[in-house]
Amino acid sequence: MIRPRALSKRATIGIVSPSSPQRDEARLHRGIAYLESLGYHVKLGKHVLARHGGYLAGTDRERAQDLHAMFADPSVDAIFCSRGGYGCARILPLLDYRLIRKNPKIFVGFSDVTSLQLAIWKHARLVTFSGAMPSVDMADRFDAVSEEFFWRILTSRKAAGTLRQPWPMHTIRQGEAEGPLLGGNLSVLTSILGTNYMPSLRGSVLALEDVGEATYRIDRMLTQLALASRRTRPSGILYGFWSQDARQYGTTPHREVSEVIHDRLDLTRGPVLSELMYGHESTKFTLPFGVRATIDGSKGLVRLTEAAVE
Repeated sequence: MIRPRALSKRATIGIVSPSSPQRDEARLHRGIAYLESLGYHVKLGKHVLARHGGYLAGTDRERAQDLHAMFADPSVDAIFCSRGGYGCARILPLLDYRLIRKNPKIFVGFSDVTSLQLAIWKHARLVTFSGAMPSVDMADRFDAVSEEFFWRILTSRKAAGTLRQPWPMHTIRQGEAEGPLLGGNLSVLTSILGTNYMPSLRGSVLALEDVGEATYRIDRMLTQLALASRRTRPSGILYGFWSQDARQYGTTPHREVSEVIHDRLDLTRGPVLSELMYGHESTKFTLPFGVRATIDGSKGLVRLTEAAVE
């Protein structure tokens, strides 16, 4: 495992767009202004505002080049993805993972960025951060709970310890588990199952979330994950937000996700907790993928036992 250097005051933060283009460029500019108000310098990727094919922020090669340039640039201390959307999986074969491993830096993003983070973990063993992004969380009022944890996890050389959130986590199955924290967006994770970019989940603590997916689709993806990881089960599972909107499902019969989760207890032999403060909501943890985590199912507690930065 490689930990990046802690973010220091007046550090330079590079911003890239490895997925979709900006829906509203003004949001990115507000996110930049927020970072600069804290004393950070901001450096934009060459194609951060590019558009290609309607839903991509530049061609695959352009987006990969921006990532390479940021990791190779000695003046850049951390790399933030501007937003998610779609497109990260397209650039996985183009990335130089040896370059990333030789130039370890803080790398932040979530949602579609999940595929990048899982691939980087498998091929470079670099700790990355699944959480807040400039065009999403920093563009307007950064939720206070999320903001405090975000900067603490990027700057503190101490283990974060017990994850404290405004509401309790719900224990679905008791037990204890320990392992590297992995996961991300469920639909993105399942899209790279069976490829050379998906790491083994054996012994991991797996955190999952999604947005705008009907329950039957979540059922299908969890079933696929259970079938694909039967010999490489995680040691425990944490479920975050599902962020569903029942209005978009039309006449499809609705079912609670909690029922599906109980159906899919075969995903792990260990503890299962839900209601983790993680996902597509304003109040969320920024999770460091790769650091050791423990679950105490009897108490409904999760602890990060290693520092995410050095």
